[in-house]
Amino acid sequence: MVSVLLRKITIACLFVVAACAKKAPIAKEKMVEVMTDVMLMESANAINYNHGLLPDSLWENDYTVVFKKNNISKEEFKNAISYYQEHPDVFSGIMEKVITRLQKMQLKRQTERP
Repeated sequence: MVSVLLRKITIACLFVVAACAKKAPIAKEKMVEVMTDVMLMESANAINYNHGLLPDSLWENDYTVVFKKNNISKEEFKNAISYYQEHPDVFSGIMEKVITRLQKMQLKRQTERP
């Protein structure tokens, strides 16, 4: 009788822990794609506007394009950034993949030039 009750309590506790486990709003691989686009957009703005202060409306428009391209909402992006701020080791791995992707893109572009 005690064994059955203990087993039920253990199972109930496992369900509670599993339900409370916070999951990333945007999966790691998808976040790599999003952050690659964010880095490209932000660096293009820095170059195009000579590192000047840009109006918020420009940033808002540019981020909206990134969100639409990646089929995510502004809220999902904000939640993902908050989540990954709480998990810097995971975000570091994401950014390493982003840097690798950007380097591959740059290399491909350099080899395509005549």
